[in-house]
Amino acid sequence: MESEFIIMLKKTKIALSILLMTVSIPSFAANAQGHELSSNEFNQYIKDAIEQEIQLSAPAAAKGISTLSNKEFSQSVDNLLEKGVLKQDTIQKIEKLQDAEVVILNIDEAGNLVDATSSKQGDIKEQFEKKVTEVTDSTYVNSDDSLENKKNGRKITLQSSLPNRGSSAGKETGAFHRLQTPASNSSIVYNGVMADSVVLPSYPIADAYGKGEAAYLYTGVDGVAEVGFEGVVSKQTLAGWYPVFHAKVLHNVNEGDDNGYSQPRSTDTTYTYRSKKFDGGATINGYKVFYYAGKSDEPTLTIREQINYSNIYVVKFNGLGTTGRSVKRVTAVAMNNAGSPNTSFSYGFSSPAIWNNMRFLINNSAGTRYPENVTNLSDDVWNHGGRIDYVKDSNHVEKYTFYKQ
Repeated sequence: MESEFIIMLKKTKIALSILLMTVSIPSFAANAQGHELSSNEFNQYIKDAIEQEIQLSAPAAAKGISTLSNKEFSQSVDNLLEKGVLKQDTIQKIEKLQDAEVVILNIDEAGNLVDATSSKQGDIKEQFEKKVTEVTDSTYVNSDDSLENKKNGRKITLQSSLPNRGSSAGKETGAFHRLQTPASNSSIVYNGVMADSVVLPSYPIADAYGKGEAAYLYTGVDGVAEVGFEGVVSKQTLAGWYPVFHAKVLHNVNEGDDNGYSQPRSTDTTYTYRSKKFDGGATINGYKVFYYAGKSDEPTLTIREQINYSNIYVVKFNGLGTTGRSVKRVTAVAMNNAGSPNTSFSYGFSSPAIWNNMRFLINNSAGTRYPENVTNLSDDVWNHGGRIDYVKDSNHVEKYTFYKQ
């Protein structure tokens, strides 16, 4: 009698052999420029995602396979399955990724969403809600010791009630804990963040909105591109947690030498995907955000966000390059109407935000590095008059609870 694992392996092989011939796009899937997106473009992002999973499990076997033709790619993965190179959980992830919905978003240099196309639904631009914020001179003022902290490198601590520390850039707009790598260089490229899972906190989204506040969990590339989750409510959108895509434009710094802080007099444009709602307490499995640096066939900063192994969001930030970038991970409560940088937010979390086994991706995802192992990591906290409780255990499970004071 065949084992469950062998049966699953056979099913995976069969699925892979037909996957890259069956992905199709609704006939109306043309972008705003009239360019008809081909199934190959969507297939490529699925191949990239599968390659990433294999690379983390068997680095030598994965190198470059996503550049192969669809037929050769399927054969290569089938060979790995036959040889028993891949772990069972990797095979399960590949199975899920085969049927993932891919959504491609094009954002122009002015921060406008030009088009949004789904591999399964076609044109979905109308499903994104836009919000624009102006950044003032006072919003991004560094604390006196910020340069020293960046120079020496802070180490994340296993403690509760985080004190204000590091750079206070962003303190005018809310409370946060921000972990940010140095700028990438010729020795090491920081190209993303991954976590086994992310748990969204329970948070009174509608009440907080009435006070001009919102909670976020996100990954950013420098200060110009951010993707993650936001607690959102509006006339068009029911209160809940949604995928959010944040473009900071009119940003003169093209590389990571500002360590990712937005510049004064810039414009922040946010798009919320209203069709993908999550409740507080929901677990997002397989969270991954990454870009490729220095690829000749991808000179535009193109960020992939993967959630639950079932959705891949591809965000093209036109006009932005890929070299010298830093990567950050942020947990925050944003405040639009704060009286001062020390005025507490009005609502906290009734259950924690959790990052489970989060690490930074390095060298175009050839490896990973935990925050405590990143040299010159910026570890910045601003509690904005409230309290941020933080606990990290030996399994790299990080829990955040924001409390109103």
